[in-house]
Amino acid sequence: MEIKKVTPVYDKLANCKAKTVIEKGGARSSKSYSIAQLIVYKLINEENKKFGITRKTLPALRRTAYDLVIELLRDYGIYKERNHDKSNLTYRYGTNKIDFFGMDDPEKLKSANFSYIWMEEANEFTYDDYFTLWLRLSEPTKKGERNQIFLSFNPIDENNWIAQRLIHEDDVEVLNSTYKDNPFLEDDYVKALESIIDKDSNYYRVYVLGEWGSLENIIYTNYDVVNEIPEGEVKFGYGLDFGSVNESALCKIHLINGEVYLDERFYKSHMTISDIIEKLSHEEKADIYADPTSLQIIEEISGAGYNIYAAPRDVRATMDLCLRQRLHVLSSSTNLLKEIRGYQRRTAVVNGVKMVLEEPVKHHDHLMDAMRYGVFGLVSRFGYATATPTSNLGVIHRFAPDVRGILRER
Repeated sequence: MEIKKVTPVYDKLANCKAKTVIEKGGARSSKSYSIAQLIVYKLINEENKKFGITRKTLPALRRTAYDLVIELLRDYGIYKERNHDKSNLTYRYGTNKIDFFGMDDPEKLKSANFSYIWMEEANEFTYDDYFTLWLRLSEPTKKGERNQIFLSFNPIDENNWIAQRLIHEDDVEVLNSTYKDNPFLEDDYVKALESIIDKDSNYYRVYVLGEWGSLENIIYTNYDVVNEIPEGEVKFGYGLDFGSVNESALCKIHLINGEVYLDERFYKSHMTISDIIEKLSHEEKADIYADPTSLQIIEEISGAGYNIYAAPRDVRATMDLCLRQRLHVLSSSTNLLKEIRGYQRRTAVVNGVKMVLEEPVKHHDHLMDAMRYGVFGLVSRFGYATATPTSNLGVIHRFAPDVRGILRER
């Protein structure tokens, strides 16, 4: 069986013979999709193969590579419910088997051997993680075959272990991809990507050119990653950012014992207002604080029976309020974690001098915006600031002296 609707990225991956294949690339270059397609191709056309598909954590895997591969199997008409063990996260096809696992699930690696391994978002892992997996590429091969490990990621940090160590080892090939390798992208998204050149040179290198960037001027360092929401007195609400070609994003904000817990609820492009309302119908009812530039959408969601409020437009003030909280991000919030790790202040060259500006780069920030809206709404309403208030908090309250009543400015 041939795989249809492939990009040049797929062809390069299929023709690469190195044991370790590094697929680094910019936004929407088709790197992850192409690796998933290649795995499905090998699953169908080869025999006696064991596949391992992994991310650093199991919750992250479930939301990304796991869903992608299973959806591709359905799209190609070869998915069979009886072959899918949803409890153990495996899928069988003939003599072949796929194991989905996180590196936080050591039981999956005990005595495991693989023909092919895919490390999605590989820059989340450590070199020791990689080497542990590399040692598991020990399934028997036929003449002309070899076992391989694939790494895919956005190259956001030129100082990480992949850039500094792995690419210099033997039997490693680096493939670079950009949005230009993906002929299926919409024109509006291409224009949005290309406009980054006017916003930030580092983001342009990473997300447009697919080249190594640097993690400088990171905004949020006041967070950690947790596996679950703790018990305690819980107050919660939502932050909602709207997109069209770009992603719409919903973040659930919990206030527990004066600290903020963040839970990504959805992150999806091409969502209509009806799609958003349908997604909200599956959430617990609570106040929603939303993108203030989309008042008509806010009105429609309000008309559907939701308590939704327009957040203030002051990015710096709402960002400052988030910076004064202790933030805990659920490990299952994969896109939120990806955004917060690379969320940077803009830079500009003024009179030949590079200056760091007090504003974020406006790209890859949909959940960062949703987080700002939701944290502002709940902290302002309940007064849970974990640091001494500053003058910026006063600026925020001038936007909304009564947070529950700031909706529906026309």
